[in-house]
Amino acid sequence: MNAKINTTVLKGLTVLMITVAPYISQARVLRPMDFVFNPAVTGGSPHLVARPSVKAEDAVKKLKLTAFAIDTPEVVLQTAEVSAADTVQYVLPNRGKNEILGLRVEDITNDTTKLIVEWHAMYKQGNSLMDYKGSPKLKKPADFKAYWDRTKKELAACPMNATITPVPEKNTATGNLYKITLNSFGNTTIACWYYVPKDVDPLNPKTGDKKYPAVQIMPGWGAEEPPLDRTAEGLITLSLNPRGHGPSNDYFKRPEMHHLWNIEDSETYYYRAAYMDCVRGIDFLVSRPEVAASKIGVEGGSQGGALTVAVAALDSRIACATSNVTYLSNFWDFGYLSSIGSGDAFIKMMTDPKTGKKVTKTLDYIDVANLAGWVKCPMQICMGLQDRVCPPLNGITVYNHLAKGVKKQLVLDPLADHEVTPLMRDANKEWRTKYLFN
Repeated sequence: MNAKINTTVLKGLTVLMITVAPYISQARVLRPMDFVFNPAVTGGSPHLVARPSVKAEDAVKKLKLTAFAIDTPEVVLQTAEVSAADTVQYVLPNRGKNEILGLRVEDITNDTTKLIVEWHAMYKQGNSLMDYKGSPKLKKPADFKAYWDRTKKELAACPMNATITPVPEKNTATGNLYKITLNSFGNTTIACWYYVPKDVDPLNPKTGDKKYPAVQIMPGWGAEEPPLDRTAEGLITLSLNPRGHGPSNDYFKRPEMHHLWNIEDSETYYYRAAYMDCVRGIDFLVSRPEVAASKIGVEGGSQGGALTVAVAALDSRIACATSNVTYLSNFWDFGYLSSIGSGDAFIKMMTDPKTGKKVTKTLDYIDVANLAGWVKCPMQICMGLQDRVCPPLNGITVYNHLAKGVKKQLVLDPLADHEVTPLMRDANKEWRTKYLFN
């Protein structure tokens, strides 16, 4: 697959629009056809291009396309039946007003109807969304700063009590691995993985030892952030697992749906504490004699992308940040724009007559679009235009809330679903090299 990155300036925003040839990526086949959905973030109408799959023997022969407006209940605007053997270009109809549109693709070859894929996209009467700053309902609470100042003060009162344990069986040709435990917010223990170059001994540091730039990496929803060795690049890495993730689950059992845990209480909600776990990781890195304290980056995808924005906003010691396929952003739109994942659960609780006010208050503190204005370091945001879990407007909204003067870059991969693609990883590496080694 051949790729190139074009730099485009749209209304003063510098955006890397990644184009791929051929247009359809065989790595992303949604049988029985290859689908590419364009959410029209740069203007025009959302549309679908579908081409026959290379798997001609597939049993699916006929598809139904249903275009709808996301109201309560949804309003069907148009249906169409197409052959899986044909190339289809389908532009979503609209009602001539700003609204969120949906497209559902179903298999109707047999008597039953089976969902294949569904996308949602915002339509602003054909206008670009590249300067979009979120729903009109996206607001900062009056005590937003006081809330986070108090939260950070509570973390500072918890002694770090770092322990460092060698994991020699995971050593590599260029690096050695250690397991780190840290006392974090609410005196809860978290566990991390720490890769350092061979000439570093964290248990016996020596005066005058070389200092290395470092990156703290944070995990996606419910996942472990595993040990990641970048010592060949000259980097120290701290793979941080917030409470309930990976080895940190040994100390705090992750609730089954942790993103909803205590969501009606802004003081005990999961992500308030998880954000502080990430700040605690920076406390550790800054304390280490082998780390160049002025060269610390943060990085993550999905939930890790939200944690990246949060820690960059809440901790001024960060030198650069990379947020991929960003989660926990602009909840009022996120809930309607995502067609799979947890967005729908958030919006249901925000609109519930009983829970809505309390849940909305909590999420207003947590929303990384609200936090983005505090980011002072260079920030890169990478989003996939096919993403049905964390739609591209999640990242675009954060990007547009970054303060004036902050160095920033928005990378949009037209073929990426909810994934950190090789194209994004290349952009990530270029970004961290620029700001951690120069």
